[in-house]
Amino acid sequence: MDNKPEVPKPTKSRSRQKLLTILFLATVVLGGIAFWWRDINSAVATDDVFNPMYWYRRAKGEDLYDPETLRLFHGNHLRKEIALTIDDGPHTPTGDQLLDILKSEKIKATFFVVGKKMKQRPDLIKRMVAEGHEVANHTQDHLRLPSLLDRQVRDEINNCDINFNRITGLHFSLMRPPGVQYNDKVLAVTKSMNYQVITWTCAAKDFEDVTPDYIVNRILSKVENGSIILLHDDRPSTVTALPRIIAALKREGYQFVTVTEMLAHLPKPVIPTKVVANSR
Repeated sequence: MDNKPEVPKPTKSRSRQKLLTILFLATVVLGGIAFWWRDINSAVATDDVFNPMYWYRRAKGEDLYDPETLRLFHGNHLRKEIALTIDDGPHTPTGDQLLDILKSEKIKATFFVVGKKMKQRPDLIKRMVAEGHEVANHTQDHLRLPSLLDRQVRDEINNCDINFNRITGLHFSLMRPPGVQYNDKVLAVTKSMNYQVITWTCAAKDFEDVTPDYIVNRILSKVENGSIILLHDDRPSTVTALPRIIAALKREGYQFVTVTEMLAHLPKPVIPTKVVANSR
């Protein structure tokens, strides 16, 4: 006769509780991974991290550029190059100082400029063009575009180009919405105006009160082949950090390109066309 005590079978409620606990822990872990990925690579939406079709598209190079909305997300993964982009200018004296650094380092950047700021420092805009930098549209008043009507979005973009043309005789082909905030409405307007919309992959968060060390470490910890670096031209801390960032990236063998050059280096090259504003 077997006198071993009988092991009680788990009840349905205990099994259900265990399953719920496992599901909860899995959700926490996967959610943490998603937010971590989103933080290190803004071009990948959180929902895409666990989407097999995204990785299929990435393997085919389709995560870099969306021809339906004319959006650049990332440069070529196979090219050791980065695009240095600088937003919100021009400002005094930091804009002058950034241009001095870039001239000394023989590097060309892409400046996304604001129309009302251009009117305050047209000499800096002329200097950007004369020294071979790329200048692009960041709207007239730096308003968040998703909250505006279609015609207001169009006016914000159009008026910025008008000011640029009055100063330089040139027109834009690239634009970045303020805060890199956009929706389907904004993308419909920008596409109708034939603008290439430029996002970013590697941001310093230098619009906050941060130190030069923070800016340098954040950029260098996130940069990779095809990174689009986002800095701002109104922060003394950025001016201090920029030479260190450039020196470190040069040591690692990165080439600095403009956004237009990055578009041309995609597996399926994109050649922007100049947008002619409706002058008033």
